[in-house]
Amino acid sequence: MKKLSLELHAELEIPDDWELVEHPAGIYVLKVGDRFVDFDITPLVTASEAPDATWSDEDEKFTDDILDMVTGLDSKMEITYLQ
Repeated sequence: MKKLSLELHAELEIPDDWELVEHPAGIYVLKVGDRFVDFDITPLVTASEAPDATWSDEDEKFTDDILDMVTGLDSKMEITYLQ
């Protein structure tokens, strides 16, 4: 068995009324209107070698199998204001 380390970094420009709040579950999430948004990883898969291949997570069993291999996951959100 091997271990794959994956690091993702994303920046989103968000509306001013979205805010970072602590959810009752004890995690920090975005509050967008009456909804809470967290980010996680979802593997996307294709069987095509075409440059314009369609990638999806529609094979739920395969997606679940991949996610079952995740042994650790950490995320951090921070809001900075653009000038």
